[in-house]
Formats: sequence, structure tokens, C-alpha cells
Amino acid sequence: MTILTNTYSASSANAAYASSTQSSNGSHPTFSEEMYSDPEMRPYLEQYYEKAYAPMRERIAAMREDGYTPKTIQTEDGGVAQEISADQYEAMIPDFDKWLEGQKTIIPGLHDSVDIFREGAQRHVDYLEKHHPDSQSDVRAVFSNGDQILGYLYENGGMVTHDRGSHLRTYSDQADKLGLRGQARVDYIADAVSRDYSSIDVSRYDDQNAPTRREFSERWYPDHDVDQGYQANLQEARSQLAAAEERYRQQQSNITEMHGYLLGLMEQEQQA
Repeated sequence: MTILTNTYSASSANAAYASSTQSSNGSHPTFSEEMYSDPEMRPYLEQYYEKAYAPMRERIAAMREDGYTPKTIQTEDGGVAQEISADQYEAMIPDFDKWLEGQKTIIPGLHDSVDIFREGAQRHVDYLEKHHPDSQSDVRAVFSNGDQILGYLYENGGMVTHDRGSHLRTYSDQADKLGLRGQARVDYIADAVSRDYSSIDVSRYDDQNAPTRREFSERWYPDHDVDQGYQANLQEARSQLAAAEERYRQQQSNITEMHGYLLGLMEQEQQA
């Protein structure tokens, strides 16, 4: 059981209260990662720890009381798996000090990964919505032999080749060694192919005449349904974003719940 609740902001009214509540030697710490090392916060955190793992301990006690024996089950892929025993459940619960250490060292990285995943998912959706089938493609050079495409270059110099054009990767490798990027890379590879292969047609494009994604697909990949492919990619990207947003909301909910619980304990102490 991992509780994603380590990062706290002092922007809310509750956090402001936590930062100003007086104790014997000043004020309670604000809800930040430093609180896990603060001796004054230890009793509050320990109560939260016990609360968080109480359902799991209750489940373990019920399994033992019922004499539950783990079953062997068949998975959807045809394999087999063993259910978790009460002892295995219990072994999953860290002691309080290990939990504290995890909040200080492991959970911050998990929190960052949630933010990175969410931001990346949003950028991907934004990119797809902007670069629809009728928007200009990033193609800057196409290598072909008659009606057969051998490969092509993107605006950033990235290269795509097909089986019959795999030998063109040599020029991409040479450009790598020269450290070429962007237009300089496109020009280097296109010039080299034109020079060395008279049988290969090299079509060059710029920001003014590059084909749209639909035009490029219809010309070189007529069997590919560009609209269907685009909608599938967009739907998948939006699903990934929704999952990232849900994970973020759950993390924030965990933070808020822990935040409020700790403040409640502090208020009870103040009123006692």
C-alpha cells in the first residue's frame, strides 16, 4: 500500500493555520516534506499512519479469524496465480519509521512522476489537436523510385526508411557523426542521396510548400486511412490524459485528506 501524500502547499487556509498554530517552542511546521523529520509532528503522523493502515489490518484480522486459505486462480491469459495470504498482506505494511522514510525519499519522486506524466499527456493531446490531417506536415524531403517511397526526412532531420530504402540510413549515421541537426541535416542527407543515386528521386519541401498530412498519406500510403488513424491516436492520447488527470486528482485528494486530518489533531490539542 503506497500513500501518495507527501507534498504540501502553504497556499490554503488550513496550511496557513498550521504554520501559525503556536506550540511550546514556536509554531507547528507547515505541511512540507520537512515535517516528516520534525519530532513535534511525529505523534500526529503516527496517528495518521495508524488510520491509513487500519483497513488493511482489519482485513488481515478477518482473514485469520475466518481461517482463510489463499486460492490458486486462473488468469485471463491462461496462467495461474496465487491469492495473497494474511501473512503476505501483513508483510506489505511498513513499520512507522520505514513509512516516514518513504514519505521523505520515495514519495516525492512519485509525486514528480505524476506531474511529468500529466504534463506530457497534455502536450501530446495539444500536439495532435493542432496537427490534424489537413495541417501542414513536417516532411522536408522524400526519397522515392517511381511510385515507391523509400524514405523521408522530417523538419528536425529525423529519418524514416522502408526496407528498400534501408541503405539510406548510412547518410543519417554520417550526419550523426557530424553533429548536424534540423535544416542542415536535411540538406546534407538530401544532397548526398542526390549525388550518389541518380535513380532515386529527391523531393524537397519547405514551410511554404510542404504537403499536408492528408496529401502526404494519399500520395505515398493510399491504403492508409489517415482520418481513422488520426482519430484513433487522438482518442488514445485523450484517454492517457484522462488517466493522468485522475491520478493527479487522487493524489491531491490524498494530500487534502491527510492535511485536514493532521490539522484536526492539532486543533484538538489546542482545545484540550
